[in-house]
Amino acid sequence: MEKRFRYRQKNVRDITVDDGLVRVWDTTGDLDRQGILQAFLPLLRTCFVSPYIALMPDHHLGVRQSGIGSMVGSVIPTQEVLLLAVIGGDIGCGVTAVKLPVEATDLRNVLPQLRDNLRAAIPTGAAHNANVSRRVEENSLWQQDLQCGLLTNRLKRILIRQFASLGGGNHFLELQEDADGSTWLMLHSGSRTLGVRIKDYYIEAGSEQVGIDTKAYRRIPHLPAACDLAVAYLSDLGFALTFARESRKEMMRRAIEVVALHSRTLQEAGTETVAERMLDVAHNYVAQETHLGETYYVHRKGAIRALDGETVMIPGSMGTASYIAEGRGNDFAFCSCSHGAGRVMSRHAATRSISNKRFAESMAGVEHEGDIRLKDESPLAYKDIHTVMRGQKDLVRIQTELSPIMSIKGVN
Repeated sequence: MEKRFRYRQKNVRDITVDDGLVRVWDTTGDLDRQGILQAFLPLLRTCFVSPYIALMPDHHLGVRQSGIGSMVGSVIPTQEVLLLAVIGGDIGCGVTAVKLPVEATDLRNVLPQLRDNLRAAIPTGAAHNANVSRRVEENSLWQQDLQCGLLTNRLKRILIRQFASLGGGNHFLELQEDADGSTWLMLHSGSRTLGVRIKDYYIEAGSEQVGIDTKAYRRIPHLPAACDLAVAYLSDLGFALTFARESRKEMMRRAIEVVALHSRTLQEAGTETVAERMLDVAHNYVAQETHLGETYYVHRKGAIRALDGETVMIPGSMGTASYIAEGRGNDFAFCSCSHGAGRVMSRHAATRSISNKRFAESMAGVEHEGDIRLKDESPLAYKDIHTVMRGQKDLVRIQTELSPIMSIKGVN
């Protein structure tokens, strides 16, 4: 490896294979080298990666997509190609948060009612909005279009209904409390159907490129970065990023308005004024950036950009701490950090092995639905968030630790 790429820290380990390198941020001492190699070996052997893959401390194996096993928590730089299946269909998935001018103690007695009000205002799971508000209809997003021509009137009607719906899986809406007793709202959601449609279209279109090595493409769907199709993909990826971000903002506005029904201080502060203070980060996308003296297409699959001084949000599980932090701009991680705690159990394993009692104990003190269908999102299914944060001390500076008061997950 060139001298300029060498990086020696106690929390960083290099895994080399052939001419490829995976640089792992981790402090557990229990690194799954075999799983990491299995996930990335096909990609490393293509010579697409330059100079190496950075793996954040929340890394874990994800769902296989289009012949390539993705690993959540990865940052993959390339110079000549875009890796369509690495980003996958959840384009623009991210987190938004806002501090409220409300003391957490003022909401303790109304949490069950507040939870029900929030669930009524924001569809979860597979549910969509039954009615579309004027605020949604007038969002400037709908004046834009997709390069690929997918945005038909039918799809637009679907997206308008899905807009400002939470989705399922690990998507959440939480009330949290900081060390000063102030209340925060934090929300995690993505681009819903839109991202999946974009991913499917470009993977199919890419397979029809003239001169494509079809065998290699099936293993690693990719586009030459200079081709017209890649330019169109980046444009449509930008549309999905905007959709996801605007969707989160609308959900957060609704959440602020619901909390205001139970808080005079929030009413007096003004819900729109508070909404303007929202923080937002995405953790599934690709962008052209300069690091280590070179320009790369940086693919972040479950990782957050963390430029020097940039604010990031790193949520834990539904029963553990979340963090507001500040990036250190570490070029050796391509200015990135973890996007959360990271799983230690698959959903199936968590549902099968975590008893109802242990699940209830893990959520003690947090208002939630109490639905046993949520066992796959139990804190027991995730890494210890404090360990994850220790594993990236050279990537971020912690600003605020937040403890969950109430958690709403993506179930109907």
